[in-house]
Amino acid sequence: MPRVILTRYGIKPHKFQGELTYPFDLAVFGIPEITKTLKTDFNEFFDNLEYKNNCWIKTPNCIEFCHDKRFKENDKQKLIDLYSKRIENFRNTINDETPVLFVQILGDYEEIEQQYNELKRIRGDKPFKFIIIDTENIVPEINLENVFIKKIPLPSKDYKLNWWKKEYYNSKDGRLFEKQIAEFCKEVLN
Repeated sequence: MPRVILTRYGIKPHKFQGELTYPFDLAVFGIPEITKTLKTDFNEFFDNLEYKNNCWIKTPNCIEFCHDKRFKENDKQKLIDLYSKRIENFRNTINDETPVLFVQILGDYEEIEQQYNELKRIRGDKPFKFIIIDTENIVPEINLENVFIKKIPLPSKDYKLNWWKKEYYNSKDGRLFEKQIAEFCKEVLN
């Protein structure tokens, strides 16, 4: 969701404009899995991949590669090759001196401080900002350097399940939700 919204509102360039794709951009992750992936430097990222319901899923923590449905059951290596390139893009960006903006849209609150600590560890002294969009009003006050929290409720439960469908993101409530996220991200960047 963050990549799509930030691209739609002109904050993040499109892929055709040269923007790289990263492993967390187009898959569904829980916060514990993101934290674990950062801690292990993606060493176990391709373990336990299963093809279920026309989608590749990493079990038991359920990373869903739902955006890449073009990869069928016999295309596992193609999925691995694609995500290996995205991991390489991520590592190169993390090691670059250019400031990095991480954006997490939360539907639940788990291990957010641990995720922040991993981001801080892998960035070292290089600058970054971490934006957390709290859709459920569940993130407590966190006093961490360069962490910015904004509470923006989801328009509806249906939106949460269908946010990528035009009738949801293009609805009055969907546009308002996304605009609030984009405006907050612009404020933090400025």
